[in-house]
Amino acid sequence: MLINIQFLRFAAAMVVVLYHTSSHVRSSGVDQGAFFALCEATGFAGVDVFFVISGFIMAHTSHDEAGSSASWSFFRRRIARIYSGYWPFYLLAIALFAWVNPVQLQNADLARSAILWPANHLLIAVAWTLIFEMFFYLLFSGVIMLTRQRREQVMLLLFAAMLAWSVYSQFVRHAYDPGQLETMSLAEYYMLSPYITEFLGGALIAVWLRSHPRGSGAGWLAAGLGLFLLGGWINNQFFDGQIEQGYYVFYRVLVFGSASAMMLAGLVRLERGGSKAPVRFSLLAGGASYAIYLSHTLVLTFTQKLGLNEIAGNQGAASRLLIYLGLAALILVASMLHYRWLERPLHRRFKAVLKLR
Repeated sequence: MLINIQFLRFAAAMVVVLYHTSSHVRSSGVDQGAFFALCEATGFAGVDVFFVISGFIMAHTSHDEAGSSASWSFFRRRIARIYSGYWPFYLLAIALFAWVNPVQLQNADLARSAILWPANHLLIAVAWTLIFEMFFYLLFSGVIMLTRQRREQVMLLLFAAMLAWSVYSQFVRHAYDPGQLETMSLAEYYMLSPYITEFLGGALIAVWLRSHPRGSGAGWLAAGLGLFLLGGWINNQFFDGQIEQGYYVFYRVLVFGSASAMMLAGLVRLERGGSKAPVRFSLLAGGASYAIYLSHTLVLTFTQKLGLNEIAGNQGAASRLLIYLGLAALILVASMLHYRWLERPLHRRFKAVLKLR
């Protein structure tokens, strides 16, 4: 059941929540403190964890599937999953921004935002990651049409090609330099991004773990966590805390994509060795990770409108930390309830409409 992967999904979603929360702490006009400074230096990389997990899950669950029928079924399953979870928050965002920030609503490309098509202005800013997911679903649907042996060869070739293209784009074309990145087409930005190596890397880890199921899970996990935290220092030391910006995507993927791959491999091996995260919590919180990710910026926007940042700014450091940690906990609980009562039933309805098992 990949319990540890579900727990990792929950953890990735929550560090993204804390990353965006850290900017609200800063906007209250006070010192962030060590905890939120660390969250700001590393929390955005929860997205990199998601991308690696996504590639792993797709390769793992489709291992015994091949052919055009399996490809079409896979793509419909992913469509059902992504839209059933996304559209409720898309509608909520329209209502929220109509009240809180009409400019955001006016500037957003609502049609492209609705179907997760590449756009310069998305209604929900964090939905840019879902466009990458959609592209990889399409790419992987084509890969599933191949036989298993040929599929593994193609994924390895694609990974090598994307890695080579990323190196060429970074150091020869200078495509991500300021002034150059702004002129890059949306097609290249999404289809030829270094982020694609994270999806493909996750898929290759699934292949590798099938042939090498035993080994030191704890060692891989410790190395991944260490590199993830070291990435925060690298971010602040060499990138002025801005490595999450598109100009530095190559270095971001190199550091945090590698860390994510190590953590994932370690957790899978630990579970195979009998070490599991709490099962019931992991299944529920991991299942709710999609809702956590999509809802948290809307909640932060809503609470900012209500004046929470000003209230927190007038508190002591300890009280301020508790306020924002309480808000993160509230997002978690609300997302789990949403997942149980709305997202799962809606997902079942989508699958019924698409005639999926």
